[in-house]
Amino acid sequence: MPKQEEGKFDYNLIHYLVTIVETSSMVSAAEVLGVAPSVVSYAVKKLRDHYGDPLFVRSLNGVKPTSLALNLYQKFTLINNDIIEAINLKQLQSTATRKIFIQTESLSELWITEKLWEHGIVPEECVVEFCSLPATNEQRSNKLRSREVDLDIGLTIQGDSNILGTTLYSFEYVIICRQQHKTVGDSITLEQFTQEKYLGFSLRHSDTQLKNDFSRVISSRVLAPEIRSESAVNLLLATLSRDLLLIIPKQYSSFIRSFLPFREVKCDFFQQSSLYFNAHMHKQNGDDELLNKIVSILKAPIMADENIF
Repeated sequence: MPKQEEGKFDYNLIHYLVTIVETSSMVSAAEVLGVAPSVVSYAVKKLRDHYGDPLFVRSLNGVKPTSLALNLYQKFTLINNDIIEAINLKQLQSTATRKIFIQTESLSELWITEKLWEHGIVPEECVVEFCSLPATNEQRSNKLRSREVDLDIGLTIQGDSNILGTTLYSFEYVIICRQQHKTVGDSITLEQFTQEKYLGFSLRHSDTQLKNDFSRVISSRVLAPEIRSESAVNLLLATLSRDLLLIIPKQYSSFIRSFLPFREVKCDFFQQSSLYFNAHMHKQNGDDELLNKIVSILKAPIMADENIF
């Protein structure tokens, strides 16, 4: 008799048992399921506790199912196939109702929103919900692994075999200011920059290389930033209303200047960066047509300045 009370069974365990039997390996099952091996081990423990049977025994090439596990496999396979069929039914529905969850920082939200509108992805093929970018790479990976988000747009996530990354652009920095800035002309020297008032992005997710890129410039300044904020809207509007400078990725400069009266200020004191902004997704979404279409649009090269104020 099962040890757990009726109704207490974790139905997610069905998929685990089916995958272990089909792969004959807990490690391979973890790869297929996109989880850590420890998660598979924990699922097997719950199954063993429930059925009072070892279910799997070690062999030279992995694990072998017991007779009970084989009987369960026959029944669970039918259930698992029904679940997959039900999921596929949802995928066959009109993609206009699909919601894509994207986690990124606020300035990228503005850029991505415009790109998706421009190419008709929104609202013809899906709707989009943005989520704030977590503070650490581990938290970002967890959101992708748990399917809480579909895409992560940010600095490279390394060391996770379950996450696929596509480079969108390399980091280059530019300075922008409002068109009528009184003391800054078409270009600026490092000496003048150290004296001018400026605003700074405050990102919860930081990177050692990103800090190094700015260290020489920022350490030479006399004045601290007037305001630090994670909000792109706050910083852009503040820069429009006062004689302030704002450092942004070059990728966004022409886009911002196409609808707001900013101008770009030439400078030669930013180091060449080795950082890249990537689009990340779980490897099980690697063949997702819509997600790959979005990534392809974001990866497209920036166009020459058009319709700039």
